[in-house]
Amino acid sequence: MTIRIFVVEDHHVMRTTLRHYLGLQDDLVVCGAASSAEQAMERLEDADPDVVLVDVSLPGRSGLDLVDDVRSRWPLPCLVLSGHGERSYVQRALDRGAAGYVLKGRPEEVPEALRRVVAGGSHVAASLRGMVTLPEA
Repeated sequence: MTIRIFVVEDHHVMRTTLRHYLGLQDDLVVCGAASSAEQAMERLEDADPDVVLVDVSLPGRSGLDLVDDVRSRWPLPCLVLSGHGERSYVQRALDRGAAGYVLKGRPEEVPEALRRVVAGGSHVAASLRGMVTLPEA
């Protein structure tokens, strides 16, 4: 089964890098991308993803606002990808419906996290697990 990923990341180089890196996995494909929450909401339905990979820091509405919007409209899991490793960011993302949270700079964790959340589970970066309450699977 191929997992279709929609990437929401405001930095062009990071979006391009994610598309390339995830494309190296046999079972992962990036089916669309956006640089803002507003743009993502316009493009998500046509992209028909299995999961949304969302940066926390976006221009305009935040990635956490986007998680709210996506979860209220579609039954899609959202995996947050962020440079913020503080407990408050992680717990707020999980409380708002994100299925997981991974850190930028740890790319090896992203493919497995995507697989896990698409399968109905949750994933929080190993370095953050002891500081947050995981969502119910």
